[in-house]
Amino acid sequence: MNCSIPGWSSRIATAAVVAGALLTGTAFAGSDFDLNGPAPNQADFRAISKDLVAAYSYKALGPAEATGITGIGIGGYATYASVSDDDAWQRLTGEDVSGLAQAGLIVQKGLPFGLDVGAFYSSIPQAGAQLVGAEVRYAILEGGIASPALAVRGSYTQALGVDDFDFSTYGLDVSISKGFAFITPYAGVGYVWGTTDPKGNAALLLDKEDVDQSRFYAGVRISALLIGITPEYERIGGRDIFNVRLGLAF
Repeated sequence: MNCSIPGWSSRIATAAVVAGALLTGTAFAGSDFDLNGPAPNQADFRAISKDLVAAYSYKALGPAEATGITGIGIGGYATYASVSDDDAWQRLTGEDVSGLAQAGLIVQKGLPFGLDVGAFYSSIPQAGAQLVGAEVRYAILEGGIASPALAVRGSYTQALGVDDFDFSTYGLDVSISKGFAFITPYAGVGYVWGTTDPKGNAALLLDKEDVDQSRFYAGVRISALLIGITPEYERIGGRDIFNVRLGLAF
């Protein structure tokens, strides 16, 4: 696999810098997600729904190769996503929002027959909310010294602690990777589906939004003994997302 395609290297490097700042708590952008802005309307609600799906869908954060029945990975991760229309956020929430962030913990466990399962829990500090999610991944090709790995993944995320709407996403993607010594570049494509459903007073003004968007991502796992860092760039529905994971693999 070749990560020398123009723009990939710089975007993955940007992912490491931007999302790395998130891990140290220095780059959170703010909104409490309360829909009490001065001029709520359905078009703006759809726009922020697309932003939420891009920011809070399940992140790959690793190569396609199977972990193996004895394998387990544990790490911390962070993500930062740009928003497409900060004016929409201002009208809906009454706050200035340029990006959406999260930081949390992720764990993955290998199973027989090329299967892996994973789950995460993260905090959305600027919203006082949490996000949970899970994945099931199957390695169609488990990969080896001379051959790449190929995997398909199904994923789910659910927001907790948001007062004015319920939010969840589903995802399906296929990824490919090939290791070279301590470096394993990877890339994937897929689709994400999300639902943002107003509740309480917000439900009197706004209708539920169902969003579906295409997805592309590329990253690289850099390993040293049991420790690995994984910067990743992602593009969902015209939005840039920068992700990073730092963790242990056994």
